Amino acid sequence: MTSASTSLFDDARVAQGDDLIPVLDLGPFLAGTPGALEALAAGVRSALEEIGFFFIRNHGVPQTLVDRVFAENRRFHDEPDTRKLEIQVNERGLGYMPSGLQQPRYNKDEPPRLPDLGEAFFIGREIRAEDAKGDPVYQGGNQWPADLPGFRDALLGYYDAIEALSLKLLPVYATALELPPDAFDEAFLHNQPMGVLRVSHYPSTRCAENQWNASPHIDGDFITFLAQSEVPGLQLRIADGSWVQAPALPGTFLVNSGEILRLWSNGRFKATYHRVLNTSGQDRYAIPFFYSPSPETRIECLPTCCDDETPPKYRPVTVREYTDWFSHKVFVHLKDNPGVSPYYEGDRPDSAE
Repeated sequence: MTSASTSLFDDARVAQGDDLIPVLDLGPFLAGTPGALEALAAGVRSALEEIGFFFIRNHGVPQTLVDRVFAENRRFHDEPDTRKLEIQVNERGLGYMPSGLQQPRYNKDEPPRLPDLGEAFFIGREIRAEDAKGDPVYQGGNQWPADLPGFRDALLGYYDAIEALSLKLLPVYATALELPPDAFDEAFLHNQPMGVLRVSHYPSTRCAENQWNASPHIDGDFITFLAQSEVPGLQLRIADGSWVQAPALPGTFLVNSGEILRLWSNGRFKATYHRVLNTSGQDRYAIPFFYSPSPETRIECLPTCCDDETPPKYRPVTVREYTDWFSHKVFVHLKDNPGVSPYYEGDRPDSAE
């Protein structure tokens, strides 16, 4: 384990263009060009085995929709705190989360740090709370501000657009793992997958010592889409342990694999630690979308990712069990249900140090 003094609190260098994070063009694949599925899958495979991130362009999501959601993000967070707290985040993790409730801690040996400096608004799939199966986190019971006409429609339109893109990419991920193109259909298309849209605001206020806007973390999902903000701040840890600030490429999404995909692929596809540190002197807004299989999906090593020489490394868990465990490790308001760790050691064997 790398010491905190040489990695966890290090400054990040700025990556230039696609010198580190590849840019993949979805245009030919979405147009149905022969051979495009295999070519795109090869690019995804290389990116996720090497760094865990890639940009996509020609993705089909209108920039006008992206711009509208960024504008609604700013409009919501400009509301007085008293109004936002009327829909404070609930036991399902949905609603407004004020600063101070996000404090990731994955390993008992990690150095102490302050709660993250930032606020966010969370929505899941728009279904009635009473229609949610069981009691899954992020499913059912969205809370909406009463005085922001157009806010709900904009966020739900964006949710639907990114979910549609996610589903189109399932054959790419399956092919990248040498599986049949429909290998993930049962977990997503034939059941009710979990999607979470986070509408984040990181203030211009500088973080204190041992504090970030978003502490070093791995995403707790299958795939994450991040629309490009005008204000940089996302930093990722590369293989040598150093931190790199991701460039902002207009019109693209930055895509990364989450921990569920790492578990499913037996560690073959990386789930890379990343963090947010806003040193721009301006407010930063972000609208990440997190996508996971249905809560009852069992995550265990895929047949193409293990053999006699490379046995399964992780404990099989359902998405529900994993999501509870992940949320319990990250959010102060979701610590009551510990879930089930996918790691036989209990804690993650790797950390952000």
